[in-house]
Amino acid sequence: MADVHYHIAQPGPRSRYMLAHLLGTMAGWQAEEVPDAEAFRNVETPKLVYGHQALEGAFHVVPCGLLEQAGLMRGKPGVESIQGMPQLFPTKGGHLSFDPFSAAFFLLSRMEEYGFAARDGHGRPLARELHGARHGYLERPVVDEWLLHLAAAWRRADPRVPALRRKYMQTATLDVDNGAMYLGREWWRSAGAAVRDLLHGRPGSVRDRLAVLAGAKADPYAVHAAFLDVAERTGARAIVNFLVADRGRYDHAISLRSPFLQDVLRQVVRRASVGLHPGYGSSDAPARMAVEKQRLEEHAGVAVTQSRQHYLRMKLPGTYRALEQLGIREEHSMGMADAVGFRAGTCTPYPFYDLEAEASTALTIHPFAVMDSVPAYKLRLTPQEAVIRAKQLVDAVRAVQGTFISVWHERFLSGYGDEAGWQGVAPEVLEYARP
Repeated sequence: MADVHYHIAQPGPRSRYMLAHLLGTMAGWQAEEVPDAEAFRNVETPKLVYGHQALEGAFHVVPCGLLEQAGLMRGKPGVESIQGMPQLFPTKGGHLSFDPFSAAFFLLSRMEEYGFAARDGHGRPLARELHGARHGYLERPVVDEWLLHLAAAWRRADPRVPALRRKYMQTATLDVDNGAMYLGREWWRSAGAAVRDLLHGRPGSVRDRLAVLAGAKADPYAVHAAFLDVAERTGARAIVNFLVADRGRYDHAISLRSPFLQDVLRQVVRRASVGLHPGYGSSDAPARMAVEKQRLEEHAGVAVTQSRQHYLRMKLPGTYRALEQLGIREEHSMGMADAVGFRAGTCTPYPFYDLEAEASTALTIHPFAVMDSVPAYKLRLTPQEAVIRAKQLVDAVRAVQGTFISVWHERFLSGYGDEAGWQGVAPEVLEYARP
């Protein structure tokens, strides 16, 4: 039996997608739509109407019109702050002072990124130009906050409204961009790299390389088992994404045929989830994804259904469409390469809505809150400052009972070379984020 029922006065693909997600998947309720208004009047469970006319006994949310439209909206919504909470798409006449379903749709669909002009050299949206950054809510999971606000207001109007069934969790993800620092490279690449190290005044790197190749020292990037240990100890779901693209300017992971990386892959298959890290050019040439996915599955011996784009390079909706067609069910690129926070305004996984097709899809987007390279390279924080910033994001996610997702890389976990001092950041953050 349904926990709550809802009626949409002018139903369409957008409103059906949004109400089903917020009242169902996101709230954890068994939520059922009642298309017939007369039948809806006779419903005795808590009920919500999304329309311009109020219905007796129903919680009333007035639509702003965005979910009845098609295509992109002109301009950007303004933002009002009500008791410290940002609100988009203000409305009058209902139980709420804004339309949370349209507000959530604007952010989850990434409508503002279609045709977005402000991008960096890799084609990624500049965080400072996003609506959330311009209006001061980029580091708040506002969609989750709006759900809590809606549920509380509805419960005040009808005490029978059940408590939200949400549970705080954390997911720790590791991108295997290299596989190893020194192992698994062709001899001529190792020799050339050693010569460059000498020419640039790095004799210590040459000594380390020789010691690793001789078996006298562990490779600096041999951090995968330690990462899995930390994830297990802190109750985090662990996903390890492997870059298996052909070598290129931005793709330089060692081959999966390397004995070292084969051992890493076996550990991940046994202890975590194997994800694909589609190469740098995959968003321009989606056909490469199929080749890379097949390559990874053949070596792993398991089906791969999770992925994150290398360099977070993707095109909407093309990249997501290609991944869904390949059988990817979880996509983990929804985050920022130059800021921390919530690019889509949420810390709850959600189904991708294809704005060009005007349809919900089977691909679930898992948004991350922080990636290690951002505090180090973009925000210029110290490791200690990075931990503090990450803990603030954990607190924001925990407050709404969402999922804290973090992104880590071998070089930062190693604390080797330029990343000296960063090796303790991930363990401290994951421990603080323990469910």
